Order: sequence, then C-alpha cells, then structure tokens
Amino acid sequence: MARLALQLCLLVNILVMVTSLFMSTKLKAPTTYEMKQKLLTVGTSSYTIKDKQGTPLYKIGFKTIGLGKHLQLTDYNTGKEYYAIKHILNPLGLAKYEIRQNDRVIADVKRKVKLLGLGTKFTVTSKLGTYKINGKFRSRDFKIKKDAQLVATISKKFFHVHDTYGIKIENGQDVPFILSLAVVLDEVLHD
Repeated sequence: MARLALQLCLLVNILVMVTSLFMSTKLKAPTTYEMKQKLLTVGTSSYTIKDKQGTPLYKIGFKTIGLGKHLQLTDYNTGKEYYAIKHILNPLGLAKYEIRQNDRVIADVKRKVKLLGLGTKFTVTSKLGTYKINGKFRSRDFKIKKDAQLVATISKKFFHVHDTYGIKIENGQDVPFILSLAVVLDEVLHD
C-alpha cells in the first residue's frame, strides 16, 4: 500500500512538472499601445505612446531644425533616445525616411505607390531584417510583416480621437523600432 501511494505521489509530481513546462512555453498575447499625436504643436510633431493602462512609456518630439522633419523616439521618463526618424526630401515627392540609432542609419523606409489609391505599401530595409507594411490609406489600418510573419498591426478604426492609433506588437519584437515605423506611417499620411 505504501508503495502504491509513493508511485501515485511520484506520478502526480511528474504531471505537475509536465503541465508547468507546457504552460511556460505558451505564447504570450501581443502587447497593445496607444499612440496619440498632440493637437496643439507649433511646427512640430509630438506624440505620446501609452500602454493599455494609460501609463506614458514613450514620446516622440522634434529633434533638430533643418530640411525635412527630424524626430526622436525617447523614453517618457528618462529621455533616453531609442531611435531618430529623419524625413529625406525627395524631388519626386515620394516618401523616404531613415530610422537612426546612435547617429547611424539602421533602416530605410520607402513608400511604394499603389494605383487608384487602393492602398499604401512600404518596404523597410533594416539591420533588423526586411519588413513589408501594407494598409488602407483611408481607414488607416496597417499590418507590418517580417519574413511573411505578422509582427504588428496599426489601427485607427477603434479610436475616434484625432490622430490616435492602436498598435498591437507581437512578442519578441523591438518595440521602439516598431513604434518608429508607426510614426513614419502617420507622418506620411499627413504629408
């Protein structure tokens, strides 16, 4: 009888360990952010990015004066710069942006024109990989994919406030980088 009880106890312990192993490898849900552009900014774009609880985490503000816009994405509390976003002026009027880190270009974002205004497409060539951004210009809903895998969605349809977006980022992504791409999208939509 004692031997049977010991075997049952051992079996229960094994089941608990196996269950906890599968539970720890379960995929986490994507993280959602809210990006809102301030309404009253004079000559500059200024955004605040908050988590689901409404806590400000990042801010984007005007960095320098010069040709084209030059923005920076920083930590809301410490001011640490994650990325700088520079609009490269193009004589053809096509949108091109650079995302920089420590004054080095790490990504080029180029807009591709779709016929008849049916959508917006961007290609992002970066040190983090190649991204494709597709979306509907009018509804401002976009999907960001890396190697055909969805890494983020950007949507304005659930927000009725001027220039507010919901950004859902899959786990394992460089969050400030994806947020920088969201800023580029909004900047292009306003040009």
